[in-house]
Amino acid sequence: MNIIIVDDEKMAIDVLSIILKRLTQFQVSIKGAFTNAVDALHFLEKESVDVIFLDIEMIDIQGIQVAKQLVKRNPFLQVIFVTAHSQFAVDAFEVEATDYLLKPVHENRLIKALTKVQKRLKLQTEENKEHEKSLLYAHTLGSFYLHNTQHEVMKWRTRKVRELFLYLWLHQKQPMANAVIIEELWPDLDFEKASSNLHTTIYQLRKLLKDNGLKEPILLVNNHYQLNVEMKSDLDELNSLLDQENHDDVSIQKLLNCYENDFLAEEEYSWAIHIRSHLKQGVLNILEKYTANSTSTNSLLKYNCLQKMLELDEFNEQYMYQLLEFLIKQNKKQQCIEYHNHIKSKLIEIDLPIPDEIQRIYNDYMKEA
Repeated sequence: MNIIIVDDEKMAIDVLSIILKRLTQFQVSIKGAFTNAVDALHFLEKESVDVIFLDIEMIDIQGIQVAKQLVKRNPFLQVIFVTAHSQFAVDAFEVEATDYLLKPVHENRLIKALTKVQKRLKLQTEENKEHEKSLLYAHTLGSFYLHNTQHEVMKWRTRKVRELFLYLWLHQKQPMANAVIIEELWPDLDFEKASSNLHTTIYQLRKLLKDNGLKEPILLVNNHYQLNVEMKSDLDELNSLLDQENHDDVSIQKLLNCYENDFLAEEEYSWAIHIRSHLKQGVLNILEKYTANSTSTNSLLKYNCLQKMLELDEFNEQYMYQLLEFLIKQNKKQQCIEYHNHIKSKLIEIDLPIPDEIQRIYNDYMKEA
């Protein structure tokens, strides 16, 4: 369980940390300790934790107020209050705290609190698994398909029903005006005909989703439509990886596994072009940074990254140079020859010669090999 400690007394933090580390029967990882509640709040905006040990009486802000903010933002966060005054126990349970501990904290009492936390975490995990089983799942990187709650591929009545679902899903955070949807999906029809098509398609989509067990799947408010469906997707996984500030071998491998192909690569939706381009550039930026700066000894992973970069931008001369340079450093003579020939034939397609730098490092290597 990942935890943080917030107490304006450094000694109290040190004592609690020592006891926690001593309790090896629990898998505890202390992610941070703060004497200032504001710093803790800022930390929690970026990091995810399971438990917070929170002093009720702090100089800069009341612990109860902090707890209310945290629980509102993250209902699954478990709060354990630490206080020198037992009368605060009632307030603690008013904000749905998991437990409260009296100072000085005793080991036996802490064990009981952590046991309670562990049981709640296990229950939450089981509930989350059951909940995820009941969600739709969209595969969007490469070919598009949608799994229903029975894990079967959903069949679409028409291509427009399919497109409308995707459009509303990608704009799910805000209701979309009729006129905007019409302009994007039926740009070549007059407004009256397009409006009729929209209403028909909305009806068909709503019926399809209801037939798959979803209640009120499409909301209509003031001529604005909004998809009201909770679901999972490979796009969510990709965006989560793209939002990471730092990457290691594990996250890079996840990125390669996730990004099978461009977003909706097989669909010719004009409104999806900018999304596809944005995601593709995001992936390239991360792979560029990793291949240029990583000190990893995983040469196969770096090779796979360079291959993916060229797959996404096949005529990029810098990527060609990097892959050839990598093969040279690995002393892969036969692969260097084959790849040099590949570069040559690739550039002939667009009437370009091999760049001087690429030809130079190839010639230098072949002389020494």
